[in-house]
Amino acid sequence: MPDEINVIPPLWIDGYAFGRAILRGGEEPWKTPDDLGFFLRDLSQLLSLELVEVPVLPAILAWAEMQGVALASLDPRGMENLLADPGFRAVLGRGLDTASGALGGRPLALSLPGPGALAALFMDEDDIDEDVLDDLSLSLADLLRFLYRSGISVFRFVESDPRALAFFDPLTNVARHYEAASVLVVQGAASAEEASGFDLVYGAGGEGKVLDAVIWEGASNPPLTDNKSFTEVPADMVPETVLARLRQLGGQAA
Repeated sequence: MPDEINVIPPLWIDGYAFGRAILRGGEEPWKTPDDLGFFLRDLSQLLSLELVEVPVLPAILAWAEMQGVALASLDPRGMENLLADPGFRAVLGRGLDTASGALGGRPLALSLPGPGALAALFMDEDDIDEDVLDDLSLSLADLLRFLYRSGISVFRFVESDPRALAFFDPLTNVARHYEAASVLVVQGAASAEEASGFDLVYGAGGEGKVLDAVIWEGASNPPLTDNKSFTEVPADMVPETVLARLRQLGGQAA
């Protein structure tokens, strides 16, 4: 297990969508990648983030929108071409470079959809087969190699398709090559029991617990699992409510 696993906080907070709503009025920060670092710096200060996450999925969606590409019109080769597009990669590279500069050496995590989650963006479930999952996994691994910077300590993936969990070896191999921690969040029908090669898995059957969004709406404090919990802040939350809740949850995770 790489030493980088130690940079993962007891409570991992994904606040990107919330920050986009509160700090940018709903405008996608990836549309202006030269400013992405400042957005992430403001978000990390607002939520007191110990580990700052740079998500790739919003960049994929923003790039497709700016290029006038309807994701539903793509086939697997079209998505592979999008991920390999020099213009798209230039946007990602600028965003990551500004993040590294603006955050002053703070640990970074890079988050990406797994091959099944990516396929679900543009394909019907019945059309997704092993060849599609294998090809998309290889394309994501190639993208990871391009994106890696020395400040990235963790790769986080999200997956909801149980079939896709057998195709993560190229991705976890890249993480091992760069001595970065590989973390998986399983959702939907996916279960950690079917996943292998990760340093930490959040969700059903995993070492870590995924806290439901209801915790932000005044539910009683959830039990944190061995100081390994993951939560996403809903985009429509009132900032004062979020900050008060974070103080409560942070006290448990300390």
